[in-house]
Amino acid sequence: MKKITFIEIFVIAIVLIFLTIYLYPKVTLLKEQKEYGRIQTNAAMMTSKVLAEFSDNTKKHVPSEIAKSLTEELNKLVKNPIEKKNPAYSVNNECLGCVVLTADDKVKSIILTAKDKNNQLIVRTVIQPPSFVTFNKDIKNER
Repeated sequence: MKKITFIEIFVIAIVLIFLTIYLYPKVTLLKEQKEYGRIQTNAAMMTSKVLAEFSDNTKKHVPSEIAKSLTEELNKLVKNPIEKKNPAYSVNNECLGCVVLTADDKVKSIILTAKDKNNQLIVRTVIQPPSFVTFNKDIKNER
């Protein structure tokens, strides 16, 4: 039986180091893309819920009340994909991984925004019933 020499161990260690250097950025990019995709999905869910609330004829249509009630409701169901201690949705308070709802009662609109770790916009949706406009950052062609 042949013993492993120091040179062989050194070569294997060098190969493992180079593999790690090559694969680490790819794995972290995939993780970030998954997190940002979940944030965009959270924003789409909130958009759907807000439009449903506005279309319900039995309730008042005050955007600030709708934003507050839906934020409380969906925070029980949805988790923040980046910072687990932060809520998934927030009213007027920015936090990492949060979809922030800003309501304007005068114009009867709600704006949803979410930013990434570099403070760049991931998603922005302006809801003014019965319509909405959404910007989603293309997270596949990053870097």
